Amino acid sequence: MKKKEKKTISHEGWRTSRKERINYFVGDIGRTLEGYIVTSFMTLFLLFQGINLVKISAAILVVKIIDACDDVVFGFLIDKLNIRNSKLLGKLAGEGKYLPWYRATFFLFPIFTVIFFLMPQSASETMKIIWFMITYLLYDLTYTLVEVPMNSMIVSLTDNVQERDSILQTKGILSAIAVVLAGIIWMALISEHVGFSIRLVAIVSSVIFFFMMLPLALSVKEHNVELKNTENENSAEHYTFRDMIDCVKTNKYMFIILLSTLIYGCLQTGSSLGTYASYYLYGDSMILVIPIALAFIPQTIAQLNTTRFCNRWGKKKVFLICGLVGGLIYSMIYFVGYHNFVLITILLVLQAAPGNVSNIAKTFFTPDTIEYTRYKTGKDCSGIFFSLNAFINKLTTSISSSLGLFILGLSEWIPVEAESFEELAALNVVQPQSALNVLWNVYMLIPAIGTLLAVIVMIFYRLNDSDVQLMAKCNAGEITREECEAQLSRKY
Repeated sequence: MKKKEKKTISHEGWRTSRKERINYFVGDIGRTLEGYIVTSFMTLFLLFQGINLVKISAAILVVKIIDACDDVVFGFLIDKLNIRNSKLLGKLAGEGKYLPWYRATFFLFPIFTVIFFLMPQSASETMKIIWFMITYLLYDLTYTLVEVPMNSMIVSLTDNVQERDSILQTKGILSAIAVVLAGIIWMALISEHVGFSIRLVAIVSSVIFFFMMLPLALSVKEHNVELKNTENENSAEHYTFRDMIDCVKTNKYMFIILLSTLIYGCLQTGSSLGTYASYYLYGDSMILVIPIALAFIPQTIAQLNTTRFCNRWGKKKVFLICGLVGGLIYSMIYFVGYHNFVLITILLVLQAAPGNVSNIAKTFFTPDTIEYTRYKTGKDCSGIFFSLNAFINKLTTSISSSLGLFILGLSEWIPVEAESFEELAALNVVQPQSALNVLWNVYMLIPAIGTLLAVIVMIFYRLNDSDVQLMAKCNAGEITREECEAQLSRKY
């Protein structure tokens, strides 16, 4: 038995086996790409439907605000309810705190993604907007049912902070690589050079992602479910909505992270218009793949060293320095102008490494703030915190998508109805120069401002890394509360 354990658990003190981590990573990639295909294609898909940009920007905003509010409610339910007691879903749920929710609901995610992309091309504009609003709400609900347990699970998988950071780094790197590769493949398939429809690419991809998410449901175990060293060690299972509000009020560090995420996300107006900008600004939907491909190796090397950087200089310092460098380079790209493609490519390659390191370093903060709240309150509110994070992410995605389309709609942009870029090229619709200038502002200027502001907000985050490690050991029962408080760098 000892030899077998030595083969599967490769680091001393780590709780998860290599197989569990692999299944977790594969499942997360499947979940990430299932969400990314809608995030990546939604705006483009709707633009191809020929719907008025101002009308669809309003529809996006409405459904995303509704769904974002649902996330917070679900976060409360996932922390409050035990799905294993359900007659309908109990048999699917299995053991654990967050995994039962994932097991019982993950298969709904790809199903509603497919339904979203089955919008009839021949339907009226009103019918298309209604279809979008209903199916997107269903898609986003199932996204939440998968995302909240998946993200909350990082706390319940292990109490080892180094293991947790390693899992988050690997997860972030693999997700980033998967997103880049999938994005390139998708862009190639729907480009005017190949000519597949967005609908076909999305449906086939969803089937693949279902099978990627399946192993996580079958072969992963949570090893850090119960809280120790609390006044009532069963209290985490019986808290009220008021208790959860108190947890949120206690966690000022989570507030800072969410505020930074809110500012960054709301102003990422160009994220959903990349392929469209590539086509209309450069005459080829694939041209912006060049800087992505060139930056792939250096950014991956940098990402692989994120944990090492954070261990040496601290998470906050790494995030701030890399974030500011990436944001400043991002700003320079706008002022260079889209006509100088060679210089833009060089700057995009230079920006990729610090920008991605900063993004991964930021993911390390959330589990730390959850350990802080568990330590301060004796209650495990992971679900509500990750739901708040999902709430902010979805709200900001809706605002950024709506804002980008709304601003573009106020220009002289000409709506076009098509199934693919091949059909769009055949239509040969020429957009006025004033509309292209607005597209460049939406694609580059507004996101650059958002990136810098989001980094500046994080200056006020002051939760010490070594103190978090002590709190995690106390929460897991490895040291007493008195021992923990005696070693903390300051009183929290």
